[in-house]
Amino acid sequence: MSGEAMWPGKGPVGHALPRRAVRAMAGLAALLAFGWADTSRADDLSALFDPGTIISVGGLVGSGPRFQGGNKAGLWGLPYLSFRRPDEPREWWSPDDGVGVSLLGDAHAQAGVVLDFREGRDLKDDRRLVGLPKLPVTIGLGLYGEVWPIIDILRLRAELTQGVRADDGLVAKLSADLIGRVGRLTVSGGPRVVMADSAAMRLDFDVPVGTSLLNPQLTPFRASAGLRSVGATLGASYDWSADWQTITSVRYDRLVRSAEASPIVRRIGTADQVTVSTGAVYSFSLNP
Repeated sequence: MSGEAMWPGKGPVGHALPRRAVRAMAGLAALLAFGWADTSRADDLSALFDPGTIISVGGLVGSGPRFQGGNKAGLWGLPYLSFRRPDEPREWWSPDDGVGVSLLGDAHAQAGVVLDFREGRDLKDDRRLVGLPKLPVTIGLGLYGEVWPIIDILRLRAELTQGVRADDGLVAKLSADLIGRVGRLTVSGGPRVVMADSAAMRLDFDVPVGTSLLNPQLTPFRASAGLRSVGATLGASYDWSADWQTITSVRYDRLVRSAEASPIVRRIGTADQVTVSTGAVYSFSLNP
């Protein structure tokens, strides 16, 4: 059975590849401290001790908004790691899944702990942000659950994470994916919904009164809890051989309600958020 560490959720942010890569490696290290990253089975760690265990390593690179609601793109990069028993095929995964460690489950349903990244924001991302508080990059920790109403064809997934700082707030992510395979090609896609409590919404979209004195573009604004964005993702992967696989995906999110109404979005950024990625994975036998 397999386990994997992958792109930890939507919202790749950062104005340079090294910055994002450092964040990715930090997240990966945190997961390895738990054990092995595993988004599919509770007993997958035993696969590491099986003869012929297959290890898959690789990475993703892409482009997306530099901060929540931003209209300038930044580059990012993330590593990938998974393992599976030799008699198992490659397991499907979505690049925008949070990095998870399964605690229980089987082929029909799984649950466990999950880590995702929370976007930062500063003047290096956009000079028009002058006057707004600087937001450091951070992570959220929580739980995930997924079910497969139709195994290998339809997956439903939910993630709920709390930022590690007291004022980071709660973020819930819901997704559904339909997966189709034609020969070596796998195509997937489905809707995405993100919700957040008042703490998380205010962190990204509030405009303090004092900010408007320094930045007339931004009038005072107080964000409220609720729906943050709706969108969809489309992905494709191709198995060039038993060893090599390439992956491509695009995700669109539309900020709505309180998020869309923020002056940060209306006057500096955009409610339309697009993220694209591509990458490759190489698989090899640990003990042939």
